[in-house]
Amino acid sequence: MYLSIPTHDLAWLVHTASRPIPARSTLPAIQGCLIEALSDRVIFSGTNLDWGVKASLPARVSASGSLVVSAKILSDIVRTLPPGDVTLSLDESAWALIVKSGNLEMVLNAVPADDFPKWPEPAGGHEISLTARTFRELIKIGATCAVSNPARPLWGACLIDMLGDQLIMVSTDQFALSKSAAGMHTAEARAIVPANVLQDLARLNLKDTDEEEEQVGLELCDGYLYFTSNNVSCFTRLIEGQYYAYEQVIPKTFSCTATVSTEAMAGAASRASIVASEEDRAMRLILDSKSQTLTIRAGSAEKGKMEEALPARVEGEDIEIWVQHRYVLQALSKIDTEETRFGMTGQVSQMIIEPVQDDPLEGAVKSTFVIMPMSPKGAF
Repeated sequence: MYLSIPTHDLAWLVHTASRPIPARSTLPAIQGCLIEALSDRVIFSGTNLDWGVKASLPARVSASGSLVVSAKILSDIVRTLPPGDVTLSLDESAWALIVKSGNLEMVLNAVPADDFPKWPEPAGGHEISLTARTFRELIKIGATCAVSNPARPLWGACLIDMLGDQLIMVSTDQFALSKSAAGMHTAEARAIVPANVLQDLARLNLKDTDEEEEQVGLELCDGYLYFTSNNVSCFTRLIEGQYYAYEQVIPKTFSCTATVSTEAMAGAASRASIVASEEDRAMRLILDSKSQTLTIRAGSAEKGKMEEALPARVEGEDIEIWVQHRYVLQALSKIDTEETRFGMTGQVSQMIIEPVQDDPLEGAVKSTFVIMPMSPKGAF
């Protein structure tokens, strides 16, 4: 193996392929990065067995070949290299990777590519294509409520629901739920995917692509989700089990709705979090149709109390509801419209939070957040 590649391209390849590689493992092969030099490009692969990433870029390849080298050591070296070209070559006599840049030469211990875990390949599953921007927006919203909990794996998962005419992503910890939806042609299928993997995929830099135009592919097949783009391909194992019936949790009608400034509401909720009890994080919302206000109250014996009335367009009956401020702030942080709508059906029923989109663009991602209420806490 002998190839030459610019330093910035090498850095991108190592960084991208290293995402799934665990910091510690009893299996040396998965702590390494597989390097494959083909006729006109080089592929870097990393995996932790549950998910994996392949990144490829064009390179000047004089001799093809493959090997596995420590991802951490290679990453540490690349960060110190000056701009310019780097050559990577295999010394078969010592089975080592030789890295050359300018006057620098480093020799890294390597292992044969056969030691690297076998990469699963899709074989005719349910496929869809969407823009990278839509994919990222679906994950940004849909995975909001996922939390790591080894005892409850579904809390750390995201449901991908293909309904034929739209793609939906949902996550919940059973106290709050987030849902994103985008209209597109799909097969009818569903899969439960680790949310942290989807979030890592959303953070991938696809390199030298126009996010407005770049198409990414998703395919469900034989217990895996596969992701593909021009320069990156990934797989992740699906989580087995039955996901919660999220459709039954989202209210369809409301006794009262309030439309309020997103920025003002986020500010008031932040101030409520300062004085709210550390134990229950309770915040009281009061919708008043006569005064057309949404009032936020919070307090605790240890810290004090606050009250703030925001102008709002309130329709329906007056309602008071208690919720945890962190769930409200979590939802508002993902809403980028000027106004947000709160919908309620009663003091002990679910509350929804949705962005107000007067003229949504075709194919835009629609978001819905559901928050379970708390028991009334008394007057403050």
